[in-house]
Amino acid sequence: MLRKARSGVLRQLTYRDRSVSEVKEYLDRKSYPEDIKNTVIEEMVGYGYLDDRRFAANFISYRKSGGHGLLRVRYELRQKGISRQITDELIDEKYDREEDLEKIRELLSKREPLSGEIDQRWINRQAAFLKRRGFQDNLILEAIKDYNLSE
Repeated sequence: MLRKARSGVLRQLTYRDRSVSEVKEYLDRKSYPEDIKNTVIEEMVGYGYLDDRRFAANFISYRKSGGHGLLRVRYELRQKGISRQITDELIDEKYDREEDLEKIRELLSKREPLSGEIDQRWINRQAAFLKRRGFQDNLILEAIKDYNLSE
């Protein structure tokens, strides 16, 4: 049973990096006993196959390159079982206010209204879109205000 659990976890890790919490959930779904779950997780951590800090750093880089803000990334990392301490450290390290502002401006420029005129409805829709992407309210307001002035 230990061999089967180990094999299943390794198969999961070939698809993508996982957090310790995700591996625990996988083993729970497969109904392995607690001692086998703990043994497999300890082995994977010991071999360096499971590392929450590495997982979080890679996840942040991936989501950031996809145009997601720090609020959404922080939420998703918490959902994946990454500790608040690791999440906050890495987000502080990898997110920059100016980079986020530039990304928001880039996203806004790609979403210009077809009619060419910017009205309140368009502004509200863009603010909601950016909020769903996880950008901070103050950055969204600043970018939209700058966008309005430049038009």
